[in-house]
Amino acid sequence: MVNLKIYLREYKTSNEGVVWFDFYVNRGRVHFSAKVRCAKKNWDPKKMRIKSSDPDHEDKNQLIENIRARINNVFVTYRLKNKKLTRDAFLRAYNRPSDYATFFDFIKANKRNLNFGNELSTINTHNVVIKKVQEWQPNLHFDDITEDWLHRYYIHLRKNCGNNDNTTGKNMAIFKKYILAAWKMGYMDENPFVNFKIKRGKASYTYLREDELKILMDAYKTGVFESKYHRTLEFFLFMCFSSLHVTDARNLSLEQFTEESFVYYRVKNRNSKPEPILVPVSETLKMIIRNVVGLRKKGKIFQDLPADQTMNRYLKDIAAELEIRKPITHKAGRHTFATYFLAKTKDITALQKILGHSSLSETMIYAHVLDESKQEGVKCFDGFAH
Repeated sequence: MVNLKIYLREYKTSNEGVVWFDFYVNRGRVHFSAKVRCAKKNWDPKKMRIKSSDPDHEDKNQLIENIRARINNVFVTYRLKNKKLTRDAFLRAYNRPSDYATFFDFIKANKRNLNFGNELSTINTHNVVIKKVQEWQPNLHFDDITEDWLHRYYIHLRKNCGNNDNTTGKNMAIFKKYILAAWKMGYMDENPFVNFKIKRGKASYTYLREDELKILMDAYKTGVFESKYHRTLEFFLFMCFSSLHVTDARNLSLEQFTEESFVYYRVKNRNSKPEPILVPVSETLKMIIRNVVGLRKKGKIFQDLPADQTMNRYLKDIAAELEIRKPITHKAGRHTFATYFLAKTKDITALQKILGHSSLSETMIYAHVLDESKQEGVKCFDGFAH
């Protein structure tokens, strides 16, 4: 155990002194006040305690013992973990708040602040990510989370959970948010993500080719499907020609339209000072809107739609019926717009603005379209070989 010196620091101008602790950690001196005062005559230097002649000696001695125990606990913890304890490491560990038994208790207590501004869907995703960690190590403590631990958990996600690179990367990125919060609030000595690079696989997404989109449009125009499938197809095509996410499409109102465009704010960004997004309107989109709203002049374009999951099931049925062998969901609508727009215009900057991406790197997942266009473009020189 550490060799503690507990003494009363005396002052010439006072009959009282203040209790201080003094000791060394790996040759580094640590000394601080216990903020406990007593009369000089009531201090026992041999026992390093306050004498019973002090009317509050029991409470004051308890405070001193609590500090002694807290100091010893830091030394024991580091010794059991076989970690080197330095003066700086001691001070961080000693001053660290100790109000949570596990990392998950910290998350539970701070969930509201940590998720401030997040949409319900984002919060649900975070809950799934944290649940995975908790199932793997239910009693996870702050000190357990090291760079080595992160590598082992990454392997666990890949091998035992069967997550692909993108899913694993997303899990680690969300987990990192909570780790950084704990570190900044003083619950962790170090940020284990400093040298841990989150790997992201190549983005993949489902979109419709031009011929597949025409098949869906023909089915929509001829009305071959019963009502529930027709409305689902109509909503999906609306997303294909408007670029919208499903939640934004559900919330879009007629009042947001002019003859040439519409303006909206991403629902997922509504709590973080979002920028307005201006989207031009094609004749095809105008046709779909007229079919949906009829003579209405205001209100939401789409009303009383089935749940997202229900419509995704309907989309799979529609694709199977039309022999489109792709796992189509609502997400494919926005991806179809982006891919088709870029293939026709080659203008990735304009696409970025229409999609409302804050960074061009987000839009670059569609850059493969430009690569394909380059390959087609160089064929214009083939005639010179003959």
